[in-house]
Amino acid sequence: MKQYSYNSLSVRSKLILSFVVLTLLAVSVVMWIGYTSARASLRAAADRQLMGLQRSKAALVKTILTSSRNTILRMSASRLAENASEELKAAYRQLEREPVTDEMKGEVNRFYREEFEPALAKRSTSSPTEGSLVPTTSTGLYLHYHYIATAPKPYGARRLSQSSTDRSAYAQAVARFSAELNIEVERLGLENIILVDPETMDVFFSLEQSAVLGTNLLTGPYATSNLSTIVRALRNSQNEDDYKVADFEFFRPALGNPEAFVGTPVFAGTRRSAIMVLSLPNGPIARALSGNGEWEAEGLGKTGEVYLIGADQTMRTNSRFLIEDRAAFLQLLRNSTLTSSTVDAVEMLNTTILTLPVKHAAGAAALRGETGLKQLIDDRGIPVLIAYGPVDLDSVRWGVIARVYESEAMAPLADYTKRVFTWGIGLALLATLLALAVGHMLTKPITALVRAAKQVSRGALDVEVEVTANDEYRELGLVFNEMVMNLRTSRQELQRQVMENERLLMSLLPASGAAQVREGNAEARQSFADVTVAFVNFDGFESLPRDLGEGESMGLLSDIVAACDEAAEQHGVEKVRTIGSSYLAVSGLSVERPDHTARMVQFANDVVRIVKHFNAERGVHLVAEIGINAGPVIGGLVGGRKFIYDLWGDTVRLARGIESGGRMSILVTRPVYDRVRDLVPFGSVTHANVRGMGPVELFSLLEEVAV
Repeated sequence: MKQYSYNSLSVRSKLILSFVVLTLLAVSVVMWIGYTSARASLRAAADRQLMGLQRSKAALVKTILTSSRNTILRMSASRLAENASEELKAAYRQLEREPVTDEMKGEVNRFYREEFEPALAKRSTSSPTEGSLVPTTSTGLYLHYHYIATAPKPYGARRLSQSSTDRSAYAQAVARFSAELNIEVERLGLENIILVDPETMDVFFSLEQSAVLGTNLLTGPYATSNLSTIVRALRNSQNEDDYKVADFEFFRPALGNPEAFVGTPVFAGTRRSAIMVLSLPNGPIARALSGNGEWEAEGLGKTGEVYLIGADQTMRTNSRFLIEDRAAFLQLLRNSTLTSSTVDAVEMLNTTILTLPVKHAAGAAALRGETGLKQLIDDRGIPVLIAYGPVDLDSVRWGVIARVYESEAMAPLADYTKRVFTWGIGLALLATLLALAVGHMLTKPITALVRAAKQVSRGALDVEVEVTANDEYRELGLVFNEMVMNLRTSRQELQRQVMENERLLMSLLPASGAAQVREGNAEARQSFADVTVAFVNFDGFESLPRDLGEGESMGLLSDIVAACDEAAEQHGVEKVRTIGSSYLAVSGLSVERPDHTARMVQFANDVVRIVKHFNAERGVHLVAEIGINAGPVIGGLVGGRKFIYDLWGDTVRLARGIESGGRMSILVTRPVYDRVRDLVPFGSVTHANVRGMGPVELFSLLEEVAV
């Protein structure tokens, strides 16, 4: 093998190589210095922006939580809360004396079995035992019957209001206070108010329709809920400013939707009257963290988000990616290190709240009360920049996490590197391009010919090479252009022949037969379940005057057939063939038409009119005997190199065998009559013996019958 060295290169090659090496070396030094400096500056700016965003969002969440706390404290101290607690609790206690019938129990059981438990199962990864959530006390059954089981549907979509069936003092108290409480709740932007008796721990009121109403938070089905936890903590409180916050949980009375609560005692004078619990709304928190869903406007780009995590290191808000592209997000989770059961829970519940774990060092640090910045690989294997910090209210601590893909945060650096690299390569190539300029000029005509030849090979025959030189390239270009012109002429002639053949084929055969020829499937036979066939026999040609001549007789027949062809095309009927003075046509063969029988009858009427017109115009006495039948046929090509298309079957034989004794007539069979008898008038039924078919019922069209 021949060995190449620097000394063996030509001067032109040495100049090109030396210039490129020196240019690349200089550019590489400048690129490295610029890259390291830009990376440090960009990372510092990204960290400052992300940290500032995290702190501002944490402050917003803190403000919302503090506002919710202050709201419940103000509301619990109001006269409305005191009066409502006293009267509703007193009326609730009187319900023990109200009767609960077997019918009421059955309706409550039916509601849980057919409505509540199936709806809860769709929103829960673990379904409760059948009937375990049904109230066991008479008061609970009474309230669930009047305010839940028989209330307007769907469950949970309405506020508690006066029952149409309850006539107790409790119904009067609900009617008195629900409207005022509802106005107050909507004014303050809250979701629900729950009132609990601190002595018995019974839930004696819920502004929203809720299965927790009438249950006991010590012994009932929701005794282990976070709601029960804060109510037990406030049960013996003597401080009207005392409050407790419960973290989010899958709350079964809310059909498994995540709910958080804040509670405080309500006093009537110095006596503790009730425990008031408000649903802590997740919506305002989510909107504050996402900027009302405008993540990019918040400075989070296309991959950034801010979310909350709880003590169990799962999310307390929905991920941006679940909201924007659910399918892509779920696929990303399935490709991550998360378990399939975790991803299934996110998919089934359509939420990341309490389902998606966030177990990274930044989240753990935030839950320890620390604030800072980290660069991590998350559970999905994506490098991210994270700013983290805590937010506290009462005993609940959440971590506020602001994160963005490192690739997006550092994207300007990649753009900078790309631009510098591009300029460096461009400078290095400049010398090469200059050295190659002469060679390019010499190879330009060949390049143009190669490009044109490739276009011709792809079928473009409108190519012409520009000839400007006066040397051998000129002769080569002229020969190439002449060759392309000859190819273009040959293609045009071929296309003309193809179109002529197609026109001839369509004029000789029905569309289905022409398709068989084009596909090279001439021997195939096709079955057609339902078509309408007409056989027309033009009678009277043998009685034409002798001086008319055979040529003129043939011309007359040709004109009649041409007119029939036009009528057939107009009505969507296909001519199968003509033999002598007979004409075979079919409708519904190549194109399925629900009205093919009616079309054939209209065509037959036109054929009669055509014959009458020629009789009057030419002074002849021709007759069209038309037989129409409908049913299944078999069609195919007959012959080898010279073929025709034909139809077989009893349907065709019967149509061909119908005769009227030399009268102008349109005779149809029973199947045709049944289909069009409401469209055209018929004469009475006749019976005729058709050769090979026996006696057949025939019906004559009245309008076009000519004697």
